[in-house]
Amino acid sequence: MKILQINSHYNQGGAARIVACIHRQLLEDGEESYVAYGRGTGDEEKNVVCIDKKYEVYLSALLCRITGLNGWWNKKAAKRLIALMDEIQPDIVHIHTLHGYYMNFRMLMKYLDEHQIPCVWTFHDCHAFTGNCGYYFACRKWENGCGSCPDKKRYPKSQFFDFSRYMWKKKKEWFTKGDRKIIVTPSDWLTEETKKSFFGKYPCVTIRNGIDAEHTFYPRDKAECRKKYGFTMQDKLVLGMAAGFSDERKGAKFLIGSAKAMENEAKFILVGWEEKNNSLLEGISNVITVPNTKDTDALAEYYSLADVFVIPSLAENYATVTLESMACGTPVVGFDAGGIPEQLTENKGIVVKTADQGALTEAVRKALTSESGLLCGDELAEKIRQNNSIKQMTETYKEIYRELLREKSEVFI
Repeated sequence: MKILQINSHYNQGGAARIVACIHRQLLEDGEESYVAYGRGTGDEEKNVVCIDKKYEVYLSALLCRITGLNGWWNKKAAKRLIALMDEIQPDIVHIHTLHGYYMNFRMLMKYLDEHQIPCVWTFHDCHAFTGNCGYYFACRKWENGCGSCPDKKRYPKSQFFDFSRYMWKKKKEWFTKGDRKIIVTPSDWLTEETKKSFFGKYPCVTIRNGIDAEHTFYPRDKAECRKKYGFTMQDKLVLGMAAGFSDERKGAKFLIGSAKAMENEAKFILVGWEEKNNSLLEGISNVITVPNTKDTDALAEYYSLADVFVIPSLAENYATVTLESMACGTPVVGFDAGGIPEQLTENKGIVVKTADQGALTEAVRKALTSESGLLCGDELAEKIRQNNSIKQMTETYKEIYRELLREKSEVFI
């Protein structure tokens, strides 16, 4: 099979690492795999192509913020992608994240429809079926048409105009043409939400995200990791990690609130911290900040040295960081948002009511005690190896690809 994946980034961030894992596994399995991505680095790998220019991304972001029209620009990038598809003639196009200021939605969908290319589309968030937002919190307007968006200042934000109803209509028009399409989400929560959207006409299935729990995210020696980063075995260590703590959705204020409440009980390590947010930490002495890093070995060491990982997201799908932490033997505390509860079953973590600061702090305290009853170390890591391997995930996707190709063959018989 010849598969082309499309995403905003490659190997940078949760969804982008999933794309990279699928690509590498497909190549290892002898398939002809390609990736086209919009932003960042990654094109030094085999069959991985960046289709956008940095200035084009910035221009698209500016135009989106002025007009509120997302996915409307980037015609040059779309033409490069179309030229790539003309060249490689993919059997399957596997779309991941389309937003990110890198793609013209209409041009891509028109090409796929006209060339009758079967499409798998993995939703890593909700952006495909809303008028604007990636996550909608309590808003349900997307079920019938959006408009008067309460979150137009959230990413991908619009400074002036609210075109959420218009964008919802255009997305419905562009995205629901053609029949050979299967929607995939990593969580049962998002699968059920998708069925309520205008994508309800298509098959929608859940495929759990997989990670490299054999060679990258596995339990490292806790004592050695702590010594390397300046901690002792007596320290109680709480880890938080995000590519952008400044995003309100990531719930950094709740993690910081717990740190403040536990100032004499534990040290909090925040990986992915940006200096522009330092004012949030004024007067708090037990927080250690670490800049964002692409070094997966370093990430695995931080996961391994921690006693507990906290994901305070107010809205989430099926977080890769949660899997990575558990694969390194560290249990997780999180809010009951989106797909997080699905990840923390079987004593792998503690789930509390979303945005309940007191409950979150008490759950962290409990997780730090020997009486918590939570799995940890190799026992916890084995759960992830059994249920969330890259091989399992990719093989399930290959079954979906084959199903679409069988349907295409039947059409032409």
